[in-house]
Amino acid sequence: MGYTIYLILLVLLTLTETAISLDGKDLFIRYNCGSCHAPDRKVVGPSFLEISKRYGKSEKAIEKVAYLIINPKPSNWPGYAYMPPFKIPLEHAKALARYVLIDSLKEIEKRENEKNLDDILDDEFQFH
Repeated sequence: MGYTIYLILLVLLTLTETAISLDGKDLFIRYNCGSCHAPDRKVVGPSFLEISKRYGKSEKAIEKVAYLIINPKPSNWPGYAYMPPFKIPLEHAKALARYVLIDSLKEIEKRENEKNLDDILDDEFQFH
């Protein structure tokens, strides 16, 4: 009985780790991508906004960017520092690419909407 419970817990923990490990934002943090990239501004490498403008948001774009994460081509981004190849699983690269091209931009939009709402509320309270 104890062995069965242990085995079930082990399987659940493994499944949880797999689910967590495929979250693009978590992978962005895990692989320290923020040392060279940011969603809304140039750091060492191009911003996610720039990358998304260049490649788009389609499934084909996600796949292309995933392969470029694993094996970058310096000629794609002249004027930026060379990005070293990342020896990561393709599924991680795809999750990162989805975060770069789509999910991070949704976060930017949400932040901007919240900021605009805060500005509106601040203005209303100043006049009453």
